[in-house]
Amino acid sequence: MLVRVLTQSLKIISIVALTALAIAGSISFFNYWNDRERSEDIGRPVTITISEDDDGAALAEMLTEAELIRYGFLFETRFRFSGDDLRPGTYTLRHGMSASDIIEAVSVPSEDDPDATVTAPGEALQITFIEGQRIEQYAQTLVDAGWEGDSQEFIDAAYNPANPGQWSFLSSLPAGASLEGFLFPNTYDIPSNASPQTVIDYLLNGFDAQFTGEMRDQTSGSGQSIYEVVTLASIVEREAQAEQERVTIAGLYTNRLDQGLPLQADPTVQYVVGTRENEWWPQLDTQLLEEGFDSPYNTYNEDLTPELPAGPIANPGLRAIQAVLSPEEHGFLFMQARNDGTGTHAFTDNLAEHEQNICTFNPTAEICGGGWNDDPDFAVVVAIPDRRLVEIG
Repeated sequence: MLVRVLTQSLKIISIVALTALAIAGSISFFNYWNDRERSEDIGRPVTITISEDDDGAALAEMLTEAELIRYGFLFETRFRFSGDDLRPGTYTLRHGMSASDIIEAVSVPSEDDPDATVTAPGEALQITFIEGQRIEQYAQTLVDAGWEGDSQEFIDAAYNPANPGQWSFLSSLPAGASLEGFLFPNTYDIPSNASPQTVIDYLLNGFDAQFTGEMRDQTSGSGQSIYEVVTLASIVEREAQAEQERVTIAGLYTNRLDQGLPLQADPTVQYVVGTRENEWWPQLDTQLLEEGFDSPYNTYNEDLTPELPAGPIANPGLRAIQAVLSPEEHGFLFMQARNDGTGTHAFTDNLAEHEQNICTFNPTAEICGGGWNDDPDFAVVVAIPDRRLVEIG
């Protein structure tokens, strides 16, 4: 009888021991692969939001979908054994983080670890960034929304990107270039105490999610780089006020590029001469044109910018990027604002008709015998002293 009891006890002990070893082995296996078999995008940030109703299983599913972990069921087991509780909030995690790092970032330490400290995520701010705005305007948007960070630090971080190599779509970003054009306009839930870099990661994540694999294939097939597509899209975004004209304007600029003509786009000059004190997108006059003439962004000076400007001049939305990738096919080379409140333009394929359009829709223009028009959407041909005849609009 005693032998039977001892035998059964040994069996139970063996089962418990084997179970413990299996669990420990699973955790070690998970940690090994999570630490060793990391994505080629190691360091790339991903944002996740944990609600009060989420548990370890929900977290494991989110992490798996975000490709932050490979084995959700093993992570869930690892989380259960941590004894920690999830802390609701929005978090920025990075590819390559270990299971322990992730759990520490998103959970409240157990009571068994009284010395642990927790930095709670700030209040979630719903912030909408507008298409066609520049980095400095985004900084002001953050401040207006109640963000606790420093706007100049955000601007500095956007002009001096810390981690461009972590994003495949930034592979064509020239050395020293800013992130202008790639801070994707959308509505985001951002913690009020997020760092400038974390905010930028949100916006870059937005671009990464919206610039699909199909669009990347289109870009590659067109012979353009993503940087060139975004640069042209930023101009289209600034020029197109009427939704239906995006593809038409994209086609017009594509035609000019194909024929070796300078783009002659007002927003590229406005980008150079715009200031916080006056206006980021000022109405152009001869003085401002002269002031920005020698900039590599000025598309009127074909000696400096025979094709595209030095880089994006604003952050375009999805529709402007799509318009550049699939422009309307036509023969137009010129456009003139109708100035009728619709935001539409009159398009033509020859300069003579374009000059007629100028005088039809803006009879006070200098070319028509009038003075400089106060309407910001007009087009006119003016003479830059000692330079060449340039067309505005």
